[in-house]
Amino acid sequence: MIGFISLYSFIFINIYAPYNINKWGENYYWEFILIGLSVFIFTQFVLRTLFGPKRFKIYSLLPWGLMEMGLMAVIFELTYSPPMRTLQEQISEFLLTFWQIGLVVVVPYTLFLWYAQINQKISSFKEEIQFNTKGTNGEGIGELLILNGENNKVVLAIKYNQLLYIKSAGNYLELFYFTGEKINKELIRMSFKELEDIIKDTKVIRIHRSYMVNTIHISTAKKTKKGYTLGIQYIPEEKIPVSFGYKTDFEKALQLIKMSH
Repeated sequence: MIGFISLYSFIFINIYAPYNINKWGENYYWEFILIGLSVFIFTQFVLRTLFGPKRFKIYSLLPWGLMEMGLMAVIFELTYSPPMRTLQEQISEFLLTFWQIGLVVVVPYTLFLWYAQINQKISSFKEEIQFNTKGTNGEGIGELLILNGENNKVVLAIKYNQLLYIKSAGNYLELFYFTGEKINKELIRMSFKELEDIIKDTKVIRIHRSYMVNTIHISTAKKTKKGYTLGIQYIPEEKIPVSFGYKTDFEKALQLIKMSH
C-alpha cells in the first residue's frame, strides 16, 4: 500500500503539477513524496503495531486514514509555513493543506483497498473450492458439524473446514469459525467430552484441557518447554497452547498431515 500510494503520488504530481507545485522549487516533488512515505511507514509499522488494529474494518479504516493525512498536513505546516502568523491563519492554512493532501492521496488509497478486498475475496473463494474438493475425496472435510442445544434444537451447523478452534469457558465452549471474511464466535453449553463424541473429523483434535483445534488451519507451531504454541489462520494474534499431556497426540497428527500432503 505504501509503495503504491508513493508511486501514484509521484507520477500524479509530475504529470499534473497540482497546486502549482512545479513553481515551488525543483526539490518539492521529492520532499512531498518523502514526507508522505515517512508518515505512512511511521503510522503503519510503529503506531499501528503499538496502538492500532491488526485487522481494519471500514469504521476503523476511515479515521485512521484521516489521521495519516492530518499528520502529513501538520509536518508540512511545520516545515514550510512562514513564521509569525495568527492562529486563525495557521488553522486556515492547515485545513487547506489537509484538503490538498487528501485530493492526492485518496485515489490511490481507495484503489489499493479495493484491490486488496477483491484479492481477499478471490483467495477465500479458492480456499472454499479447495476444501469442497477435499470433502468429495472422502476426507470428511465437506461434512457438517451439527451441535444441538436444549430440546434437541440445532444451535450451530457449519462445515468442518470452517471451524478454527474451540476453547473451554466454564460450563460452555467457545467455537471460533469463519464465514467468508468474517470470524465468528458461538457460545454453546457443552463439555469437551460431549463434543468429542459428536465430532467425526479426525483433523479436529484435543491439544489442551481447554482447547481443541482444527489442524488444517494451523499456520505456525512453535515448540516450547512443555509443548507447543500454535498460530491459527485468520486470527494471527491468537496463540493457542499444546500442553505436555497432549503433545504426543499432536505430533502424531502433524505427521499424518505431512504424509497426506
